[in-house]
This record gives sequence, structure tokens and C-alpha cells, in this order.
Amino acid sequence: MNLEFAVLAPFALLLVAVLGLWIHRTVWMTALFLSVVAAYVTGALHGLAAPWIALLGGLAWLYARARARQGVGVSVIPRLCVGLLFFLLAVALGLALLPGFPRTVIVEGVVLSPQALPYTLALGFPKVVGGIFILGLMHEQRVRSWRELLAVLRRAAPIFLVTAVVVMLLTLALGYVKFDPKWSSLFFLWATANLLFTCLSEEAFFRGFLQRELSEIGTNRRRMAIIALGIAAVMFGLVHLAGGWKYAIAATVAGAGYGLAYLRTQRIEASMAVHFALNATHFLLFTYPALA
Repeated sequence: MNLEFAVLAPFALLLVAVLGLWIHRTVWMTALFLSVVAAYVTGALHGLAAPWIALLGGLAWLYARARARQGVGVSVIPRLCVGLLFFLLAVALGLALLPGFPRTVIVEGVVLSPQALPYTLALGFPKVVGGIFILGLMHEQRVRSWRELLAVLRRAAPIFLVTAVVVMLLTLALGYVKFDPKWSSLFFLWATANLLFTCLSEEAFFRGFLQRELSEIGTNRRRMAIIALGIAAVMFGLVHLAGGWKYAIAATVAGAGYGLAYLRTQRIEASMAVHFALNATHFLLFTYPALA
């Protein structure tokens, strides 16, 4: 078997699972199962990874059922408990705190421009699987046609422009990047992984789960929607602290933009688009990933 194919096969199937979210539940479930099997064969997963994935999926299913049954006379305690367990497990998996989830390095130590830190592209399962479960079981409100998608993107476009200007000016002021227009053939591979793995998983968790669920607490939904946006943005920044405090601040501000796009459209595709467009702007026009 070709070694490169063997390494990429689980992630190709994972990609099919992601795209299957917009096709049919059978597609994404089948592709996800096959991707896990292939990952064990190739070593992309090992040990107790499958039980952790199954537990996360089970919690997502239980939460979706509890959410569907909410109403007068129905206790919210079970939903809160399951939601908290899902949150904690998803965070643990996303931060690689549990064993069995090695990252598969695709590109390592590439310097995209002078004075830039070396860039490494590595693929992993946990965050993406969590995003699939959220969108496949807990947050099924997605665009259903190209016309609807274009309408959502039009509404999100002004938010992207403002977010991009604010975030990139902030990173320039902090000395995190400099203006550095460039082209790299790596862009196409980077863009696929960034949009369909990174942006999907992060937006599913921070906007599709955390922001949406927090916004439904209490009776003043308008006020709570703004509070939920802020909490999700701060949490988004905190999980990026590994990249340094400058990166975390920029991520917090960017997260507010992604949250606003989601709030305005109630579609995860909007926040994904703003997230990816900002990342692509960073990749193509500024130092990437950051100044050394």
C-alpha cells in the first residue's frame, strides 16, 4: 500500500464525513465510522480513542434528545448535566488531554517568508469529531441550498471586513505580524484543512454549541445573546493561549466577529466563512504564522 495514501486515508474519510453533514445523516455517520477504522489501521488513532469518541457521540445524542423534550414540566437538570459532561469531554479531547489521539504531521517546519516562524501542518481527529457530532446531532440548522448559502454569505460579508481590519491592525500594532503578501502552493492543502477541519470544529463548538446554548438561558434573550457572544469569544481566546498572549488577544477579538456573524444569521456557515476568510487573509497577506 502506498504510504502516503495510508497516512491520508483516515483524514480523507473524515473529510467525507464533514461534507456529509450537508448531504445526509447516513453519509456522515458511515464515513466517520470508516475513518475511525482506517485510523486504527494506520496508527492515526490507538488505545482508547474509539471509546472516547463513542462516549462523546453518546453525550451529544443524549443532549439533543433532552433539548428536543424541553418544555413546561420538564426538568432542565438532566440537560444541564449532559451538556456539562459533553463540554468537559470535548474540551479535553480538543486540547489533547486524553491519550490515543496522535497528530499526523503532513508538512513540517516550512518557512513561508523571511522572519516568519516555521509552519507545521498536522491533522488530528478529536476536534473534528466533536464538530461533526455537534452539527450532526445537536445543531442541525444548516443551509439547504446554494441560494440560501449566498444569502448567508452576503449578510456575513460586512462583518468579515470589519473583523479583518480590526484584527489585522491589532496584530500589526502588537508586533505579531507584518504586511507580507505572498503565494505558496501549500495554500490549497492548508485551505482545505483550515476550512473543513479547523474552522468547522471550532465554530461548531464555540458558536454552534457554547454561544447558542448560553444565549437561551433566562428570559431576556436579547441581552443573553450578547453575553453569550462575549463568553464564547473569551473562551475562544483562552484556548489559543498556547500561541502566546498576543495570539490569544487577537483570537478573542476575532471570536467576537465570528460570534456576531453567527448571531446575525443563526447559521454556522456564516461564522465558518468569516473565520476562514480572516485566516486566509492572514496566510496570504501577512506573516504566517507569526514573526519569529
